[in-house]
Amino acid sequence: MISTKQRITIALGMVVTLLSVQFGHARERSCAELEARMLDEAFTPRSWETLYTSYRSYRQCDDGAIGEGYSESVARLLVDHWNALPQLAGLARRDAEFRAFVMRHVDATLNMDDVEKIRKKAKTLCPTGSRTVCNDLAKRADSALKGDTSP
Repeated sequence: MISTKQRITIALGMVVTLLSVQFGHARERSCAELEARMLDEAFTPRSWETLYTSYRSYRQCDDGAIGEGYSESVARLLVDHWNALPQLAGLARRDAEFRAFVMRHVDATLNMDDVEKIRKKAKTLCPTGSRTVCNDLAKRADSALKGDTSP
């Protein structure tokens, strides 16, 4: 015969299992939706705010093809929209995890011509108030150019 305590333990175990399965399914669905959108729309955020919104919604999906898509998005914003760097600096000051996310995506998977442009801009065209971000971008670009993928 099963005691009341054992029944409660079994019931709690079943609830935890069901919640875990539901969360895993929801994560897979949201990540699959993001990947499909990235592929269908050649995902390129038009601003740091757009990238930040995507990061907040899908940061749990940051690997594989989605991770490479994020790396390309970071590169495009840095290379093609350098004048928006103060917007990144502001977001990075408010959210250290987003800052780390951006820095992590300046990596060896990028086109090395883009990495070189990022490095050069970070060292020579840093906007006022963005020096810390520029220094970190230059370090990440140097590491990517050496093929080092560690943060």
